[in-house]
Amino acid sequence: MRIEKRGNLKSNKNSIILNLKPILMARSITFPTTYLIKLGINNASASKILKGEAVQVNFRQLTTLCVNLNCTPNDLFSLRNMKLPENHHLNVLRKLEDEIVNPLKAFEGKSLAEIEAMILGDK
Repeated sequence: MRIEKRGNLKSNKNSIILNLKPILMARSITFPTTYLIKLGINNASASKILKGEAVQVNFRQLTTLCVNLNCTPNDLFSLRNMKLPENHHLNVLRKLEDEIVNPLKAFEGKSLAEIEAMILGDK
């Protein structure tokens, strides 16, 4: 039996994906490809990760991302077009369609008291 190379894998339109856009935006990282390359992720992988086309991520890459972005793996993954039962544990992941909130714009023009109320959920 011949084993196919991993390079033949295709990303599924309904899947869990590595979605770095929200966390990179929150960290004000303006050149994400360059940032990922500096972390030791090769150019081809960085490009696929940023396009949502990555079909695999290894633990070294995941650990490097979490350490350098000061986040957990749950912060990095999103669901893409998955229909799950309401009580499914994967529902805690962000949906790819969810709006990305830029904290700088969300707090722009607000007083410190208003920002504190937003953070505490008092609106």
